[in-house]
Amino acid sequence: MLRSNPHPTTDRHKPAFGLCKLPTRHPKKKDPHNRGSFFCAIPCKNAGKEAGENLSPQRGLSCYLGENSRKLHAMRGFNHIAGGLAFTGIFASFADVNLFEKPQYVGACVFFSLLPDIDHTRSTIGKAFYPIAKMVDRKYGHRTVTHCFLFFVGVVALVGLLERLLTSGRTLTGIAALALGSHLLFDMCTRQGVPLFLPFTRARCVLPGNPNMRLSSKSPLAEVVVFLGFCLLLTTTLPLMANGFWATVNNEFATFDHVQRELDRKPDILYLETKEGQAGQVVSATDEATVIYNGRGFVKLDPKTAHPLRFKHTGKPRGTQRLEFVAIDADSLRQIVKLPLIALKATCTVPIRYRIDGQQYEQTTLALDYPAGFVFSVVAPDNTATEQRLLTLRAQVAEYDAASRLYQQDLQMYKMQIDRMSQQHAQLSEYDQGRNVEDIAKAKALLAATKAPDHAAARAIAVVEINRLKSTLKGQKPTFTGVATLWKP
Repeated sequence: MLRSNPHPTTDRHKPAFGLCKLPTRHPKKKDPHNRGSFFCAIPCKNAGKEAGENLSPQRGLSCYLGENSRKLHAMRGFNHIAGGLAFTGIFASFADVNLFEKPQYVGACVFFSLLPDIDHTRSTIGKAFYPIAKMVDRKYGHRTVTHCFLFFVGVVALVGLLERLLTSGRTLTGIAALALGSHLLFDMCTRQGVPLFLPFTRARCVLPGNPNMRLSSKSPLAEVVVFLGFCLLLTTTLPLMANGFWATVNNEFATFDHVQRELDRKPDILYLETKEGQAGQVVSATDEATVIYNGRGFVKLDPKTAHPLRFKHTGKPRGTQRLEFVAIDADSLRQIVKLPLIALKATCTVPIRYRIDGQQYEQTTLALDYPAGFVFSVVAPDNTATEQRLLTLRAQVAEYDAASRLYQQDLQMYKMQIDRMSQQHAQLSEYDQGRNVEDIAKAKALLAATKAPDHAAARAIAVVEINRLKSTLKGQKPTFTGVATLWKP
């Protein structure tokens, strides 16, 4: 709440510090408990005396509002760093961001927790960026434009735009907002406060309203106490920052309901340990059962008999893999079943027999969840008649092929005899030539009398029948087609 002072400062209401303590109800009624407003921002004519100045009422007012504000004492840089790390780390854990996970996170937090003090040449960041600090200090003074809400919004928006263009993320933007906000918040807890709503009003915002309850940044003891408090808070909350706020809360309760919440909240693999000694990666969590994978197989945990001990996020992506198969044999399916399968759906060309939970099934379709140790056998069909018919047809085709080979051999033999006798005819005597002519004539007669066997049509019919029977037998062999969902540990 911002208030202005409608009443001139009198000796009766003269404050002891640079900030006017406003009356809570009536300007003429003293507040015995020294309570001020939540935000108060009006200096009095003694505003500069605490800093060792002897100013007129008008000079004291202008000094406090920024004309000579470099005289004001600020919170030390090491306190802003320690407090910024603690403040940012705690609130970043709500978004599962571990501030100390990466060096750039810590560096960004330190930088932005000191950034508003760039308007002071003697500050830590002012010394690092002295030209900028000197320019801002001369033109505006300390705790002015860099300690207002518009500066906060502008810096966060600029960081968000740059991060969006470079990395498409939002983590550094959130860290910058928390670290920058921590600086303004901590400066509000000092007696001087900050002009949070510049340029709309030069009134300074403080927290709390009672100046005696705020930090005097001129006191070394107070600075040391605050620093030690920040360090203690930072040390005790390191596990909270590492595990995340919600994970820490859910882990404290450690029930299957909280396991389910934590599993749904983040997409990485969740590792669970139970009081009964079971441990593994959480695959699914429902009201009926929680399934974990322990490296050897899947284990179903009943919420009535099992009790979670602790769980933690591994940071590894959680996911499944879809495995499709077409016309594989029984041995290939047995190898697939050995994998960590979440679900298996398949159809078989012949009935298969298997047993689940003591009950036996015989069917051609499978739809199983977590088929670990799944054992099946193929129901072999009776193909005796088909196989006998196939043997008969194959024998007939063999006979046809043998007769064809014999016919070809006879033709070749007669042709060779005729060619041999023709070549020897000129070398024979007249008597032998006459007999040779008779032998050639007999051979040609035998060649002409040799007829090809008439079984080509029968053989073709037999071959067609054989192929049909082979296709029938092949279709009766067990082949599997389907899809399996594989857990990726």
